[in-house]
Amino acid sequence: MYMGLLVEQDSESSHKYVDSAEEFRNKILLDIGAAEGFIALEAVEVARHIYLFECDPKWVEALKATFAPWKEKVSIIIKFVSDKNDEKNITLDCFLEENKHVESLFLKMDIEGAERNALNGAKGVFSKSGNVEFAVCVYHKKDDMKVISQFLDQYGCTYTSREGFLYIGHSFRTGVIRGKN
Repeated sequence: MYMGLLVEQDSESSHKYVDSAEEFRNKILLDIGAAEGFIALEAVEVARHIYLFECDPKWVEALKATFAPWKEKVSIIIKFVSDKNDEKNITLDCFLEENKHVESLFLKMDIEGAERNALNGAKGVFSKSGNVEFAVCVYHKKDDMKVISQFLDQYGCTYTSREGFLYIGHSFRTGVIRGKN
């Protein structure tokens, strides 16, 4: 599994989120779809704070053990990031308002096709903040690149896609788009 993560985050991979952990320096990282916490583990020494959003019980247990030495700067949120607020879901707008964070944010989002809903729950984040950087997966659904780009365009974001493609569902798709507003 570790080798697979290294390949996925290789400098030539279209699924690579960032070029260097330095991109997280003094930022609040929202690792949405944290899974094993690979990206957060790279960022833990330089980020101001890390919020790991993960609902899979097997990952939550592992994340608690992995990040125990940094429990003062890593928080595990066991909710789905979505476009609604209830006992199982939370919008980024609501979460960030509750936690008083509006600047120096980095959103890493890989949530198996729920990226659109999560972004719709972050309209306030994108409209109010001028200091949000992001890495969003755009390959889970065939038209993710188009739909998610249109969302980002509404908020004046600048972004680029990673070079190369992933072969998913009998088609070549862009892996990740990176940018800021």
